[in-house]
Amino acid sequence: MSLENTVIHATARGDASKGTVRKRRHSGLVPGILYKKGDSTKIEIAMSNLPKAHTRSSVMTLVLDGAEKTVLMREVQVNPLNDKPIHFDFQEVGSNDIIRVHVPLNFVGLTREQEKEGAFNIRTRYLEVKAPLSKLPKAIDVDVSGLKADQSIQLHDITIGEGITVRTGKGKNLALASLVKI
Repeated sequence: MSLENTVIHATARGDASKGTVRKRRHSGLVPGILYKKGDSTKIEIAMSNLPKAHTRSSVMTLVLDGAEKTVLMREVQVNPLNDKPIHFDFQEVGSNDIIRVHVPLNFVGLTREQEKEGAFNIRTRYLEVKAPLSKLPKAIDVDVSGLKADQSIQLHDITIGEGITVRTGKGKNLALASLVKI
């Protein structure tokens, strides 16, 4: 994945009480934190300037008071009642940094014949990978077109990419998805 073209404009915010942060949220500003090795900066982003779609492996440009920074979205807290974001965590990254993130799996190639044969069961939706920023995938495609009943796609069946290491405690036999007879 190359860097996304998503640009977010943010401003630094000072220390504020809970009530002040709540009032700013009601006025359309979402608080957040920008982490850098050994340092953190409190920021706020206008609700209208927030990214619509994101994952934990989303890399974007953050313009903080005029200075552009490449950041990785680490966490988004949302209000469970209305699904609006209430807090963001970003990590500033350099182009040579090795990054460890959870990357979503994208299962492709399921045919109607396979659907008649059995139920498609997804066992793992994300893989934790370690890669340089320039090679960090947004998603990993898993081709399931050759899957037959009572078979599974395992980690060693897919190609990840050069320079990308999958970090899993379960070894190379991690089952990602299977087709189960019903």
